[in-house]
Amino acid sequence: MIDRIGEALSSVSAGWAYTILFVSSFAENVFPPAPGDMVTALGAFLAGRGKLSFLPAYLSTLAGSVLGFMACYAAGRKWGRAWFKGRRARFFSLERLDRVEAWFGRYGDWVLVFNRFLSGFRAVVSFAAGIAAIDGRKVFLYALAGCTLWNGILMAVGLWAGDNWRLIVENYHRIALGVLLVALAAWWGWRRKKSS
Repeated sequence: MIDRIGEALSSVSAGWAYTILFVSSFAENVFPPAPGDMVTALGAFLAGRGKLSFLPAYLSTLAGSVLGFMACYAAGRKWGRAWFKGRRARFFSLERLDRVEAWFGRYGDWVLVFNRFLSGFRAVVSFAAGIAAIDGRKVFLYALAGCTLWNGILMAVGLWAGDNWRLIVENYHRIALGVLLVALAAWWGWRRKKSS
């Protein structure tokens, strides 16, 4: 699938390519496991080869990611936990919702900031934020911060990887886990320093 998207991005005009980047980033939140991260890395690769401009490609993925997250947040506020009942979908289940709500209880708003690094839980994080009726402006700002960081990392990795971008994409879950662990260690150290 990613190869077909790559061919489409390479063969269409720049305007359509940015639209594809936006739509794929949006859809990844609403319809997991749509390959939004893979397309973002591919967009960076194409920007590195001069077929796209880096900043519009980055902003397209950023806008799609944030708006997709906010769409799920709005759905969570409207339908609540009842939407999850009876659903057996891999990415939308009461078990996942319970886990994310426990994370909110333990880590607070940091879950919103680092939601992009929680592959497979992103949409559930936004739903949970909506169900908890967290202030929409706060959710937007934290989602924007997380998406800015994560998409920036993906775009930078895509540029750095060059023709080897597929290897990076195939291992991006490990990359995400590594970055998340570093971020959590920094947060834990900051909390300890603050409390001492």
